[in-house]
Amino acid sequence: MKSMFALALTALSLVAGAVEINGVKVDDTAKVAGQDLVFDGGGVRYKFGFVKVYVGALYSAQKSNNADAVINDGHPRRISMTMLRRVPADKLHESLIEGLQENSSEAELTAMQAKIKQLNSVFQSVKEVDTGDVIVLDFLPGKGTQISVRGQVKDVIAGDDFAKSLLKVWLGHKPVSADLKAAMLGAK
Repeated sequence: MKSMFALALTALSLVAGAVEINGVKVDDTAKVAGQDLVFDGGGVRYKFGFVKVYVGALYSAQKSNNADAVINDGHPRRISMTMLRRVPADKLHESLIEGLQENSSEAELTAMQAKIKQLNSVFQSVKEVDTGDVIVLDFLPGKGTQISVRGQVKDVIAGDDFAKSLLKVWLGHKPVSADLKAAMLGAK
């Protein structure tokens, strides 16, 4: 009986634990601010339609295919990006700024200037990311966005408003990639 139980546990551990996207193993759960999150979905971010940049994954308190619901959720959320190539910090920052500009009004962008500068200083301190490096954005309601690179917390940018704006980079009405948005919401 013990061996049957052990066999069942082994089988479960093989099924649970990770999802593979483009050869990258991505956890199927995450814990943010003490809360268990589920994997909503993930996919590959392509630049110019064919250059693989990173595997993006979305985690939330409850699986949802509704982007607005995820953006406005009052629970912790996470986006992780596992790099598929080397990218200089200024290119990462530029890409995030483009996403913010596409999904924010002029007034919102003006109000976020100090936070955008704080985000830039995080990426400038990192210099560049390489293949296999992981960038994690943890959205902590009431606190802000915690940015970790290679497992090290780099900074927390205050404000739920900024967290929502950053989520819109991937999940907004003009996301960095419609295909990646759909994949992150489990539609692909």
